Amino acid sequence: MLINHRRGPFRDAVLAATGGRGADVIYDPVGGATFDESLRCIAPDGRIIPMGFASGGIPQIPANLVLVKNITVIGLYWGYYVGWGRALPPAGTETRVRAAFDEMFDWCAQGRLRPQTWRTYPMAQFREALAAIASREVMGRVALLP
Repeated sequence: MLINHRRGPFRDAVLAATGGRGADVIYDPVGGATFDESLRCIAPDGRIIPMGFASGGIPQIPANLVLVKNITVIGLYWGYYVGWGRALPPAGTETRVRAAFDEMFDWCAQGRLRPQTWRTYPMAQFREALAAIASREVMGRVALLP
């Protein structure tokens, strides 16, 4: 199901789609007002995973909502798993993560996973791809091809 956030607050659409319960898991790469609204439509005992701040706004998480809804907030900084940060992951983490990606790519090749891509661009058109993302016309992923 796709909910177009440009048509108004998505909280009501999420609640309608889940019979009033709310979403069990929300992955949020946007932050800011999107994160705030996600908190309002997360189900009791749900999990919300902030993994970026594309909006530029870093949300402040009200502890009262975490408590009252009994939700879990799980930070996800991808760079940690591949050694980009100052804190190093446990030994062998990068190898395990890369093996998991290899398996996922094999599933894609076998047709077991079918990721949806909004549009592909040749690498030479990366400016057009970035402009589409910046204008927020993208619904899904954009892929650059060599």
